[in-house]
Amino acid sequence: MEKQYRFRIYPNEKQKIQIQKNFGCVRFVYNYYLEKRIKAYQDSKSNLSLGECGRDLTVLKKIQGFEWLAEADDNSLRYALRDLDFAYKSFFRGLKQGDRHSNFPRFKSKKETRQSYRSKNNTVRQSISIYENKIKLPKLGFVNCRLSKKIEGRILSATIIQVPSGKYFVTVCCTEVKSSSLAKTHAVTGIHMGINTLASLSNGQQIENIRALKKAKGKLARLQRQLSRKPKGSKNHEKSRIKLAIAHEKVANQRNDFIHKLTTQLVREYDLICVRKEPFAEKVKYPWYSKHAPDAGWGTFVRQLEYKCKWYGKELVKVSGQHPSVQLCSSCGYRNQEVKVKKTSVRWTCPSCDKRHNRAINAAVNILAEGIRVRLDRPEVKPG
Repeated sequence: MEKQYRFRIYPNEKQKIQIQKNFGCVRFVYNYYLEKRIKAYQDSKSNLSLGECGRDLTVLKKIQGFEWLAEADDNSLRYALRDLDFAYKSFFRGLKQGDRHSNFPRFKSKKETRQSYRSKNNTVRQSISIYENKIKLPKLGFVNCRLSKKIEGRILSATIIQVPSGKYFVTVCCTEVKSSSLAKTHAVTGIHMGINTLASLSNGQQIENIRALKKAKGKLARLQRQLSRKPKGSKNHEKSRIKLAIAHEKVANQRNDFIHKLTTQLVREYDLICVRKEPFAEKVKYPWYSKHAPDAGWGTFVRQLEYKCKWYGKELVKVSGQHPSVQLCSSCGYRNQEVKVKKTSVRWTCPSCDKRHNRAINAAVNILAEGIRVRLDRPEVKPG
C-alpha cells in the first residue's frame, strides 16, 4: 500500500534560491514542450511522444543558452515531461469519451502563487531520506523539517511545494506501507450531507458544519479591501497579499482538520458506510451552493472516507445520485415529490402513513437501505 506524508520545511536562504531555480526550470520545460507539441500538431498533425521529448531535453541542456537547466534536479524535469504527457493524453481521452469537462493543458505562469516540483528517490544513494528533524532532498541537502509522524515504508518520491502564503512543504510518497485494520464494530450507517448540518446519520445523530468560511468572511473582506488599495508590484501590495493568503490558509486548515477528525471517527465506529453520489461540480453552479457547498467540503469528506475505509479494512458504498432519498418515506416507501420543491423545509409529514420526518435523517435512512441493497447485489465487493 502507498501512503503520503506532508510536512512543513524551513529552507535557508541558499536552499530557497535553489528551490526557486527548480520551480523556474520545471515551468520552462513544461511550457517549452507543450509549445513544441502544439506546433508539431499544427504543422504535420503529428504528436511528440514522451520518449522523444526526453531525448530532446538531453540535447537541449547542452545547447548554448540553456546550460542553466543543468542547475535543476534532473528528475524534476523528467517528471515535468511526464505530467505534460499525462495531461495531453487525458485531454484527448476525454474528448473521445465525450467528457465536456476535459480541458486542454495550459501554460504555467510564474505569477501563480502556488509552485511545486517533484523529485525521485535514488534507492542506491538514498537521495531522499529522513534524519531526526531534517529531510535530505536532491540539490538541497539537509533541510529543517517539522516531522509530525514517523514515516513508514520505502520512499519513492518527494514533492516540494510553496503555498500562496510563502510557506514551504514537502510531500513524501512511500510504498510497501503495512496496512492496519481497525476492530470490527458490526455497525452500519447511512450519511446525508448538507450545508448547516454537514452529516446526518441514519441513527439520528447530526454533526453540525463549522462554517469556517462564513465565520471568517468579515476578516477576509477587510483584508481584500486593504489589498485592493495597494499599488500592484509594490512591497506593501505583496505584504497585504500574504496576509490575505494566510487568512485563507487558516480557513482551509480549520475545515480540513474538522473533516479529518470526523471521517476518522466514522471509520472507527462503523464497518459499512453508505453515502450518496453527489454531482459536486454541477451543484456549485447554483447560486445557493456556489458559496456554501465548497465551505462544507463535501468532496473532501467523501474522498477521505473512501481512502480511510481502504486503509482500515472498512467498506464505503456509494448510492446512485438519481436515488430520491429525500423524497421517500423511510417507513412506508411513499414518494412525496413536493419535498424536493420545498428545499427550506426541515420536516415533512408523509401523506400516506402520517409519519413525521426530519428531512436529513429520513434521507440518511433511505441511503442506508439503498446502500445495503446495492451491497447485497454485488457480493464480490469485499471490505477494504
